[in-house]
Amino acid sequence: MIRIFSSKNPAFFGLDKKDDWIEVVNRNKKIPPKEKNPDDQVYLDISGLSQAELKKALSALRKSYRFCGIIDPKGSAPDPAAFFFEGCCDYIGPALIKKGLNKKRFALAFSWAAEKDQEESDSSGKKEAGTKKKIKKMPLVKFDGWKKIHSGTISPFFFLFASFSGKSSYRTMLGEDNFLSLKSSLREMLKQNLAEANTLLWMEAEESCLFLVPPLEENVKAVVEAVLRMLVNSKLIGIEELGLATALDFTFALHYGTTPYSAPGKTGAVISEAVNYIFHLGTKRAEIGRLTISDEVSEAALPEGLANLFSPAGVFEGISIQHSKRFIYK
Repeated sequence: MIRIFSSKNPAFFGLDKKDDWIEVVNRNKKIPPKEKNPDDQVYLDISGLSQAELKKALSALRKSYRFCGIIDPKGSAPDPAAFFFEGCCDYIGPALIKKGLNKKRFALAFSWAAEKDQEESDSSGKKEAGTKKKIKKMPLVKFDGWKKIHSGTISPFFFLFASFSGKSSYRTMLGEDNFLSLKSSLREMLKQNLAEANTLLWMEAEESCLFLVPPLEENVKAVVEAVLRMLVNSKLIGIEELGLATALDFTFALHYGTTPYSAPGKTGAVISEAVNYIFHLGTKRAEIGRLTISDEVSEAALPEGLANLFSPAGVFEGISIQHSKRFIYK
């Protein structure tokens, strides 16, 4: 069954009340309802919701259902791609709603999500082979700077996922205003620590963000070194620099691939297998206190003398990955 949680009636979406394959549920009632099936394909109509209401409703739905999508009738979301960052499986904007929703469109989205889940399930059961897979060499790529890249150009990049969510619920611990202040400070801290690598803060979500890294050996080496320093110094950063009562729960992931480029804040239309992969790697497989690297990243990305800090961690969505060692404070 497909369920749309909305304050609108079925006719708004071009649906007939007699359709037995889809149901529009009153969003103003309890989300999720007591009678629920985790296998239902559910969508949240975000029109009219404040940021706090959106976060609460989306969190409740994602905890109760395996498939959760977004319906945005007015196209009000500034960055639709960020919903995928949060674990959603689909986004339906005003253009599709105007055409009228149909069963085929929902089936395609569900099929894509099921395929991704199956890939993850299959890969998690595989064990690392006795000999390590040879990692690709660094490609020869020219990079002329961020201002020289035109929107829509398909270009190679390294993708760095960074998250500070984990064991500690900073929003609950600090309250809304202090949490937003912490998030702003963390954003600036990350940008400052990654400045040597000439990274670009590309996308942001609630407690995570995605940086683009120029596809050059010296840049990715600088990123790996900076990330390992932040992991080692997480206690210092959290307690002394940011005034927290505990070390920060950093999670990092690094991948290499291509994507159509759009300026930060205008990434809603970006569709890229590499972007999907780094989101999945960062949110589903990377571990707190580690840097996880996909084998699409060249071995040249590991600075000399630091390769022994990484070890094979199996296969994720068909690609071998490595974890850095976890640094423990005593």
